[in-house]
This record gives sequence, C-alpha cells and structure tokens, in this order.
Amino acid sequence: MSAKKKNKSKKTKKSDHGEALSMINQVARNARTALSRHLLDLGLYAGQDGVMLALDAQDGQTPGAIAVSLGVKAPTITKTIGRLTAQGFLRREGSPDDRRMMLVYLTDAGRDQIKNVRKSQRKTEKAAFSGLKKKEISELLRLLSMVDTNIAATLCLIATPATGKVLDIEPAQKQDEDFLVENGPSGVTD
Repeated sequence: MSAKKKNKSKKTKKSDHGEALSMINQVARNARTALSRHLLDLGLYAGQDGVMLALDAQDGQTPGAIAVSLGVKAPTITKTIGRLTAQGFLRREGSPDDRRMMLVYLTDAGRDQIKNVRKSQRKTEKAAFSGLKKKEISELLRLLSMVDTNIAATLCLIATPATGKVLDIEPAQKQDEDFLVENGPSGVTD
C-alpha cells in the first residue's frame, strides 16, 4: 500500500471515530429528550425518573447513595428529592439505626408512578429500536459496552463502598485493594 493510501486510511479511521462519538452523544440526547417528553406528561422532569427507579430497586437509601448510583452530585439529588417529596412521590425519614442519617422512601403514590415511568421507558425504547432485529440490538449493546469500558478505563473513577463518594485515582492505585481503606476520603471529588 502506498504512503498516500495509508495516510488517507488513517484520516478516515480518525474521522470515523469522531463521527461515532458524535453520533453516540446525539443518540443519547435524543433518547433522553424523547423520554423527557413522555415523563413531562406524567408531571415529572428529566432526572426524577432515575431517583424513583433507584428507590424502586432498593427503597430506603441515603441521598448520597442515590447520587453515587446515578453518577450525579449530591446537591442535584437533594433538590430532586425535595421536589419529588413536594409532589407526594417520596418521603424522608431518619434511619432507625442512626438518627443523624436521612433515608428516602417511595410513597404509595410514588410506587404507582413507577408503573407510568416504565411505560414511558417502553414507549421510548419501542421508537428507538423500531426496525432493528434482536441480533442487531445485541450487537449494538456489545459494541456500546466496549466503548463505555474503554472510556471508563481512561477516567480512573471509582466509588468507595463505605462513603459512596467518588475518588479520582491513579491507575496503579486501582490495583491496590487497601487503597480506599488506607486513604479514606482523600482525593474525593464532588
């Protein structure tokens, strides 16, 4: 292969990578916008569904644990919990084990709303995957999982089990299981 063809091949590859990442971002935005429109019909705003679904999976969580599971900052979750509480979908209670700790629970109205949230998700999924075969969807999932793993590996972010806070660590520290115990909350990012 001539040097000219090799160079063109590299440019095409880089262009394809950029286009693929751009498309992933665009698809994610469009999917979230479509779901947000369905949720708005339920009186919910973008992001509120995630909090409710996290509590549906495990009721009685701290706001910090919810924030970590959703990959957002604690102040964002606090505002969202406040709004969902005002709407009657959530309630806050002190922990029976530690009264200083606040736990968040779904109310009966919140549990009822979960059914509607899931319907909204199914509507969005149906529209998104219309015309695709199961095999194509499986391949898409496999490829997106690889891309996500590659990106996550470059970020070197992990959550501490004890505090639920996210640490930005060096790759070498990832290998050391005692790192979190020894260093505690040092290096915590908000």
